[in-house]
Amino acid sequence: NPLRSAHHPPVFHGSTRNQIGIDWLTEDVHVPGNSSNIPTLSARESYVHSLPASCAVCCSVLVALAAIREINMVEAFIGNWKMTSSENFDEYMKALGVGFATRQMGNMAKPNLLFSIEDGVISMKSQSTFKTTEAKFKLNEEFDETTADDRKTKTVVTFNNGKLVHKQTWDGKTTTLERELKDGKLIATCTMDNVVSVRTYERDA
Repeated sequence: NPLRSAHHPPVFHGSTRNQIGIDWLTEDVHVPGNSSNIPTLSARESYVHSLPASCAVCCSVLVALAAIREINMVEAFIGNWKMTSSENFDEYMKALGVGFATRQMGNMAKPNLLFSIEDGVISMKSQSTFKTTEAKFKLNEEFDETTADDRKTKTVVTFNNGKLVHKQTWDGKTTTLERELKDGKLIATCTMDNVVSVRTYERDA
């Protein structure tokens, strides 16, 4: 169906208008350049801004509803999580460019992750004997982040296919941290180039 093509935005006309609009703005139509099958909020918003005013008002409501739905889904992460295992984290830190002394401290640390949400702002705090850091952000909005190893990054967090995708960019480099819930555990997959580290957390009672 050309109205649902990955290479063309949906066309609003005739009897297809309502269904195609709802599908693309809230459900499972692929967007070029997006690794998920679900359009990002920024893609939806850009498309809404290109519409005639008569369509844009209704579509803006759909985008707002999609944003609320994303926050509701992220609420599953709320709570205190303690790390129970860490694989290949030293190699991941090397790939980031972290020095030996900081890596030693990072390898010994077993951080707790604390997630909370207030007025659509997500707080993610990492606490350990090595260092405590906190990032506060809204989904799909770039923010400045200072990491535990003191990198100053431009960061964007999105929510795709049940995963919090945390993308950090600095000095021409990019790393991605994907957090998801599996069997009651929080799994964090950290990727830098071809180096992957997996860290597992369980809820702290």
